[in-house]
Amino acid sequence: MKLQLTPVATAAALLVLSTSALSQATPAAAPAASDVQTIEVTGIRASMQKSLQAKRNAESLVEVITAEDVGKMPDKNVADSLQRVPGVTTTSAGSAEGSFGENEHVQMRGLSSQLTLTTLNGHLVSTGDWYGPNIAAGGRSVTFTLLPSDLIGRVVVHKSSQADLPEGGAAGTVDIETRHPLDFKAPFSGVVSVEAAYSAAARKTDPSVSALLNWKNDDNTFGLLGQVFSQARHLQRAGSEGVWWDKTPATYPNAAMAGKNISLLSGAVLFEQERKREGGYVEAQFKPNNQLMFNLSGFYSTVKAKNFNTNYMADVINPVNGPGWNGKAVGPTGTPVVSGNTVTSVFYDKNAFDAVGGSAGAWSVVEDVAARPDAKTDSKFLNLDGKWVINDDLTLTGKVGRTSGGGRTKDVGFEVLSAWNNGAGYTLSPEGIFILNVPGGDKFVKGGAGIGGWGGYTSSTDSETYAQVDGTLKLTSDLTPSVKFGARSTQHRRTLTKLGMTLGAGASDEANIPDSAVGNFAAGWYGNLPVNPTPGFLPFKISKEFVEQWVAKYATFTTHATQQEFDIKEKTNAAYAMVNLQPTDAVSGNVGVRLVRTSEDIAAFLPGGVPSYQQSFTDVLPSLNLRADLAKDLVGRLALNRGMSRPDFGQLAGNDLRDTQKNGVGSNPYLTPIRSNNFDVSAEYYYAPKSAVSVGAFASQLNGVIAYGHSMLPYANQANGGKIELYDVSSPVNTKGRMTGIELMLQHALGAGFGVEANYTHANGKQTTQLATGTCNGSATQDCSLYGTSKDVYNLGAYYEDERMSARLAYSHRSTYKLGNRGGKDYFQSANGQLNFAFNYNVNDKVTLTFEAQNLTDPLLTVFQTDQTQIAGVYKAGKMYFAGARVKF
Repeated sequence: MKLQLTPVATAAALLVLSTSALSQATPAAAPAASDVQTIEVTGIRASMQKSLQAKRNAESLVEVITAEDVGKMPDKNVADSLQRVPGVTTTSAGSAEGSFGENEHVQMRGLSSQLTLTTLNGHLVSTGDWYGPNIAAGGRSVTFTLLPSDLIGRVVVHKSSQADLPEGGAAGTVDIETRHPLDFKAPFSGVVSVEAAYSAAARKTDPSVSALLNWKNDDNTFGLLGQVFSQARHLQRAGSEGVWWDKTPATYPNAAMAGKNISLLSGAVLFEQERKREGGYVEAQFKPNNQLMFNLSGFYSTVKAKNFNTNYMADVINPVNGPGWNGKAVGPTGTPVVSGNTVTSVFYDKNAFDAVGGSAGAWSVVEDVAARPDAKTDSKFLNLDGKWVINDDLTLTGKVGRTSGGGRTKDVGFEVLSAWNNGAGYTLSPEGIFILNVPGGDKFVKGGAGIGGWGGYTSSTDSETYAQVDGTLKLTSDLTPSVKFGARSTQHRRTLTKLGMTLGAGASDEANIPDSAVGNFAAGWYGNLPVNPTPGFLPFKISKEFVEQWVAKYATFTTHATQQEFDIKEKTNAAYAMVNLQPTDAVSGNVGVRLVRTSEDIAAFLPGGVPSYQQSFTDVLPSLNLRADLAKDLVGRLALNRGMSRPDFGQLAGNDLRDTQKNGVGSNPYLTPIRSNNFDVSAEYYYAPKSAVSVGAFASQLNGVIAYGHSMLPYANQANGGKIELYDVSSPVNTKGRMTGIELMLQHALGAGFGVEANYTHANGKQTTQLATGTCNGSATQDCSLYGTSKDVYNLGAYYEDERMSARLAYSHRSTYKLGNRGGKDYFQSANGQLNFAFNYNVNDKVTLTFEAQNLTDPLLTVFQTDQTQIAGVYKAGKMYFAGARVKF
């Protein structure tokens, strides 16, 4: 079957439908008040009741969040709201970079975020990233930093698929529904929120403003809604990183250290960012009669994310004889500590460096400043929805639109080397923090090394033009009361451009650094880290203002790094039919099938490969959802379906390379979609209007789930003049896996305004195919867990509400999970939990004072390699506080 449902054709069809309906229909009288849908709720308890009612009545397994839920928690983007939903987890990092302090991606049922489809009012939202490696990764997952919680009318989380949902969510689908103009009670209404956001780590206060205005005519036939937002915050993250792990030579002078893992560069890290989100949403709704309705909506959001990451590193490369040095290895000063295969404490004094060539050409400290002065990401769309009630039996709906987004950043490494003073070394604390031993490390000593500089300009564009038509036809059969059918077509394009950096004459001269540009880390810079990484001294620090000026003066970006660029065009056509079932008064559901054709045209670089690749896939996706009233207030559910997700664009093409370490993540244009055969069963007991308890089990058989093999491949090393060198590269491959788990949920109104919430998810995700060169390979140290799987996730919450005030406390926790793979090694995120609090005081029915707090527990976030003794990074992101007022009119 070849569908030709182009966006232009759908727009024409909507126009024909509207003209026909206007000519046939008689003018509609003003609707009665009871006909007007109201989405506003008045409190926590009311919103809980509404959410439970929507969940109870749904034919498939869903979770629902209403606008009032968002308004009563410190939710600054949609992902913040979703992290409390059973079976849903969030991440604030892409691979091995640690958390950046704000939830960015959503995962369902313990599976990677690439298996969760996110839509807004039923259509895709193109987004990008502001962090270079994540831009290069080309993920399909929506970046939630672009979606403020102010947008939410409600969110529906589909845990089981059905034929009328767009394909792409092998694990599930999240649909964000906005408010609509004709849903409001009053002809003119609005809400304005003004806040001050305080970062405890950065010690900065920033303004945040959002406003919603809605107008509709007295006949309730036409309305306009507009939202704007401007939200700023400073972020500061303290940390410690093992930047370069290597092995000592097998013939190392100290036998205890021979052949052991050692950190050649151990860093004290300070990440500083100014983040500002601005944008708006507009919608016009036209309902000339009860048979016809149109919604025209537009959205734009941008996040400016200027940031600098200063990494002050103890340098022990010379005496250990790291790659590229003079080949003379010497033993350490004193007795090193070796735990298993890892050197956990070592120090080299001046004599050790003299033994490998003297202090000339040796350095005790390397300080890198990663400057990203223009990091930015954005998203926008224009969408037209139409609905035509042809008669009592047949209703048609349509959708046509375009969405686009992207990300861009300069990512420049500015490096200085401080001449040898009195030694360098490190000790790993029990928490995994590198405690640096660098006598005299508070001073920058110019030793002739000059200024090192490398980097590039990375930008991506992502766009999709889409169209769909759906129909619902009522039937005369009691067994099958209606059938739904439809078709959808998309044209998607993702590009990545990478420009190498060229430095102008004089850029490397140390004399360019004035004394005024050399300062020190601030006192207490390490915030809530349990151990000070630099005890006894404040590390020297080249100011980020000088680095930004240096980049602007000397750096140009003109040469294409073709081995990291790609251009992917993807077309999809889909059609479905779904029959609604009502075999008895107590049993209902639906059964259907969705047919999908995906065509890919990939232009990319692959060592030894061809410049372009074309592939096509056809997927048949059946689904069955059954709902049964097993007893009074007891609902049982059964779902069987097949889902699919397409590989991330960066997995199909492009390469994210680390030139200094000569490793990275490659791509594979021959990847096929990830298919999942899913089973769900649950029981839900609604024993009171605002109370329920549920238990469920789920299982997925995964065919094509992504794992990483590993190989040595030739690439041009931009940090070494473009010389072709072998890189240790991880490349994605399709494998098989399985996921099984259980979900438990309790929501209980205690009375007198008090209530509690709790949910728990246990997920067991395993790769079932072993790879000869991957991390699941049959060896004793293998790890076969799926990427993104936390075995245990739970949420606990409590609330109180009366006519004057409301308060809510919520804690979310997830266990350790696998983040990603680089250079043949897996990276993991440690278990962590987040505590949030919100308090609202109603001055009157128009004015509410608000106080909110995020990340009160400020967990220690540890990223480690497959061998847990090899710490990649330990971070503290800090607490955030918000205080303000919300005015309704």
